[in-house]
Order: sequence, then structure tokens, then C-alpha cells
Amino acid sequence: MQSGTFDEVLGLEEQFYHDGLQQGLADGVRAGQIEGRTFGLEKGFEKYIESGRLFGKSLVWANRIPRSQQQPDDQDTTQPEAASRISPATPNQQDSLPMTLTSLPKIQRLERHLKVLHALSEPESLSTENTEEAVSDFDDRLKRAEGKTKIIERLVGEGREEVDGGPTNTDEYVHNISTKD
Repeated sequence: MQSGTFDEVLGLEEQFYHDGLQQGLADGVRAGQIEGRTFGLEKGFEKYIESGRLFGKSLVWANRIPRSQQQPDDQDTTQPEAASRISPATPNQQDSLPMTLTSLPKIQRLERHLKVLHALSEPESLSTENTEEAVSDFDDRLKRAEGKTKIIERLVGEGREEVDGGPTNTDEYVHNISTKD
């Protein structure tokens, strides 16, 4: 009997282990790249949607600010004028009356914050490149735009709770819950 034959059989387990490890690593790298790309696309899409939502809010708020009768020609006219203003109608008049927006107070501070919010969330100026610098810039602009949105919501008296239809403070919320029972 030759001793080389048994060495090959005894080394089979080690060879299969090594081959399986190499194949598992290759499959893991490929699956990780696919999963990472999918996750990156999902997160990027979520961020871009949030940026678009903030941009839309800036347009609505800007159109709710009363305009003076005489506008200088050099003023930025990229924002469309509001055709109508939204206010609640009585229940029996909901279908016959057009919805109108209520005007916001003409406050210089509010206008400055709106201009900055509009510039931060403007889709044309946002980079969609997949580089470290572009992603960092996008994230920074999104955080700053969210901060400006909170400031503007406080200035105009609108908040996340009002939009969702919930009460605007916790005392009113607790009172509503306790009176339901």
C-alpha cells in the first residue's frame, strides 16, 4: 500500500473546507455589494423625497406672503403667484366654494428664512453624484433645510401636529384622550 493515497483522503476535509470558505467569501462579497447598492438607493430616495417635500413647503409659504402692488423688475420671479388662497369652508359650501390659502404675516425675518429654505432644498442645485463629498453636502443641506423649516413653522404658527390633524400641544392632547372615555 502506498502512503500517498491515504494522505490525499485525509486531506480531503481540509481541501473542502478551504474551497467552501473561498466560495462563501466570493458569494458574500457579491451579495454584500447588491444589498449595499439597494440600501443606498432606498436611503438616497428617502432623502430626496424629504428635500422635495421641504421645497414644496417653501413654495407654498412663499406664495402665502402678501406681495406689494409694485414689484421691482429685478426681483426674483421664479416662484409662481398663488392663484387662490385656502381657507376652510362651511360644510354645506365645501363643493361650491374654491379653497383659498390664508395669508402669512409680512415679516422680514420670515422672508429671509424662506429664501434660505428655498435655496437649500432647490432640486436643480442638489447633486445626485455618488461621491463622499456630494453625499456629505446633500446631507448637510438637508439638515439645514429641516432646521429652517422648524423655524418657519414656529414663525407662522404651523407645526407638524397641525398638518397631521392632531392637537398642537400636549395638554390639549391629554384632554382629548381623557374626554373620549
